[in-house]
Amino acid sequence: MRLTLLLAAAMLVQGCASAACTPVSVVVERKEERTRVRTESRGVRTGGTGAVVEDRRDVVVPEYWVLGQDGRWYLVSEADWRAAEPGRPLSLCR
Repeated sequence: MRLTLLLAAAMLVQGCASAACTPVSVVVERKEERTRVRTESRGVRTGGTGAVVEDRRDVVVPEYWVLGQDGRWYLVSEADWRAAEPGRPLSLCR
């Protein structure tokens, strides 16, 4: 049991190491707020024929993008987007 817990902990640490942040500085050319439609599952229900049906709905969600002077678009958090100013560097985690 103890060995299993140690192995699970080691695998968890390894998984987190691959998701480490690599800081990068991007000089902002411009920024955009875009929207996209995402389908969310709200659970299951019984349909008219008695079959179990997944209850889904479409929701509009915002995405925040900045264009770097390198010509690449970067998807950023809302906080990073709000802090971004054209002509100024923005530190991002990649």
